[in-house]
Amino acid sequence: MVFDPAMMWRALPVLLAGLQVTVELSLWAAALSVLFAVPVVLARLSPLRVLSVPAVSYIQIVRNTPVLVQMYFFYFGFAMAGLRLSGFTAGLLALVLQNAGYVTEIYRAGIAAVGQRQREAGLALGMRPLEAFRIVVFPQALRLVIAPLTNQFVVIIKDTALVSTLSVAEMTFNARLLVDRTAAAYEVFATLAVLYLAVTGVAALAMGVVEWRVREAH
Repeated sequence: MVFDPAMMWRALPVLLAGLQVTVELSLWAAALSVLFAVPVVLARLSPLRVLSVPAVSYIQIVRNTPVLVQMYFFYFGFAMAGLRLSGFTAGLLALVLQNAGYVTEIYRAGIAAVGQRQREAGLALGMRPLEAFRIVVFPQALRLVIAPLTNQFVVIIKDTALVSTLSVAEMTFNARLLVDRTAAAYEVFATLAVLYLAVTGVAALAMGVVEWRVREAH
């Protein structure tokens, strides 16, 4: 079988048609993961076992089960319970829950790096514990975790390919349909790989700019 570079150009419009779904799913998953991880890390660090134990259990469960299995669980499990989720929604829910577990641990490492004295300084100024966390500790922790968050965002972008198994028309799903029609597997998936490299490269570059701006501002 001869590799046909021209087929890559012919495959490009079909794959670009799914790029919007890939980008949309990635942005929603990244944004919701970083937001949901905030209350989880607060519970994780709480001295109250009624909060910390469920948080630790959640983190262990989502980090130690494949995200594809979680997608199937939400897609088919909810349908069995009478609540049918779209493939996009089930995939998004699984991506958010799993990646929030990883982001929680990233936050925890950043908070630990800030140090207890910063929190104590906020309390000495008359702040309540949550105020000291929100105003003093967490902003400093965020500046420290931009690089690991960038890596996690890249993982999210790559994992969006798994929603193709739920018939979501993102890039990988379109690639599989195109291979079925043309049998040009090498050309189609080579083009798909280039597109994923481009998307993850843009995301890493954008986060690099954010990290540079934050470093310059402080």
